[in-house]
Amino acid sequence: MDRERSSTPHARVRRIAVAILATLGTVAAVLQVLACGRPRQPAAAEQVLRFRLREDPPTLDPALANDQISEAVVLNVFRGLVEMDPGTLEVRPAVAAFWTIAEDRRTYTFRLRDDALFHNGRRVTARDVEYSFRRTLSKETNSPRRFILEPIEGAREFAEGKSAAIAGLTIPDEQTIVLRLSRPFAPFLSQLTMVNAALVPREIYDDPARAYLRAPVGCGPFRFSRWEQSNFIELLAFDGYYGGRPALDRIQVRIIENRESALQEYLAGGLDSLDEVPNHDDALMARLGSEVHEYPFIGTQYIGFNHMLPPFKGNTALRKAFNYAVDKEYIWKALGGYPPANGIIPPGIPGHDPDLPGYPYDPAKARRLLAEAGYPDGKGLPPIAFWFNTSEGIRRLAQKIQADLKAIGADVTLREVDWAAYLAAVEGTPEQPGQAQMFRFGWYLDYPDADAILRPLLHSSNWGPAGNYFRYRNPRLDALLDEALSLPDPGARAARYREAERIAVMEDAAWLFLSYYQSQTLFKPYVKGIVHSPLGEFRIPLERLRVEKGAA
Repeated sequence: MDRERSSTPHARVRRIAVAILATLGTVAAVLQVLACGRPRQPAAAEQVLRFRLREDPPTLDPALANDQISEAVVLNVFRGLVEMDPGTLEVRPAVAAFWTIAEDRRTYTFRLRDDALFHNGRRVTARDVEYSFRRTLSKETNSPRRFILEPIEGAREFAEGKSAAIAGLTIPDEQTIVLRLSRPFAPFLSQLTMVNAALVPREIYDDPARAYLRAPVGCGPFRFSRWEQSNFIELLAFDGYYGGRPALDRIQVRIIENRESALQEYLAGGLDSLDEVPNHDDALMARLGSEVHEYPFIGTQYIGFNHMLPPFKGNTALRKAFNYAVDKEYIWKALGGYPPANGIIPPGIPGHDPDLPGYPYDPAKARRLLAEAGYPDGKGLPPIAFWFNTSEGIRRLAQKIQADLKAIGADVTLREVDWAAYLAAVEGTPEQPGQAQMFRFGWYLDYPDADAILRPLLHSSNWGPAGNYFRYRNPRLDALLDEALSLPDPGARAARYREAERIAVMEDAAWLFLSYYQSQTLFKPYVKGIVHSPLGEFRIPLERLRVEKGAA
């Protein structure tokens, strides 16, 4: 039957009406193209990056940040005068548009950008630089890294309360700041890239209630949104960022203590990046394939000895015995650790000495040294508390070290605590050492210079909470490090650092020298713009990342 002929008048009217509406729709679409250039597209999906931290950061105050967990957040919220390019490791402009250095290598003049804004919308000025530097140096702030600003003339006098002003800091105008050093200091610009030299707004950080500890305000690419303790921290893209708004709209930092739980969350799609790779599981590693990113990491892992507490105080033979007792090759290959360290300065840093003997695994030699230390077969050696922060991987490492030391007669008890309690036990106060006799720690370099690890950890000027937690002191090492700072020739500086390292390693056995770090990080294939940084996985610039869920 012919439907057209059998249709009713009402049906024909409806068809005509539909045809007219379709025509009108086509005309409207054409008019929209003419008016807007193209049809309206659906709103782009929100770009969210989710990564994991093992625990809550001890602090979000840039002046106080002294650990990788805190810096994983703080580095994205704050900026200073200059910054370290995470890929090339070159110092480049940040809030300072440019700078000049006088011929005497002591006077640095910085010109600030006109478009740098704090997250509260106010423009950054030279007065903010002055305030931020004074705050970091202030005794009341008690920054563990105030040493990065102490090369400035008068900075130490100000920090010690002997002067009301920093003599070497002047402000010719609101966009210019001049820093004059007490003497030439080769790594000064590199030190200014550290987060402790970040700029903060006075109106926020003068708050006596210190609300900024829970709601930090900086001028970096991401602004703080919220923090649910033991759950997550949320950051949002800052539209006014001088470097351009990031592609990521939101960052969610998930707090997941358990390593296996974090891995399962990543596999299920709840995380886009994960800092602990299951390298002990060959089948899973093969399955993850290109999601595993491996790259150098300029850092050193070690076991610290407290030189102010027995039994390590004044007992070099005991410290050497412990070094020879630990099988670092086993830790590397069987426990998924890192390559064994023969010293302190990691490979790739000028001053690293590949020929330094270090302490290879030699339990027989360890036993002889233990007897020389006054404890034959461990007799008379009291139990030693070995402290470490909560982590499954670190727990396995600690258990292996405990077993190796037990094999030579040393009784070691394990103390596993959260990060804040761990830091308190390790750092102590300027006057009193922490209660940890022995502790696991790692140090990643904030910039590629041997001074960035030797000075903060071993120079006597950083005694105690400033970084030298071991309370180690050797005037010869101090003199070599001080001399190296003023040498313009990189080769001469490297030679001084090799000599200083030999003193700390082979003569004094200041630490138990464990391993050099390497980075392994998981990233979902849709995360684009990744810049691998030898400064560590948390230095990958998040402002360069994009989340392209449709990408392969």
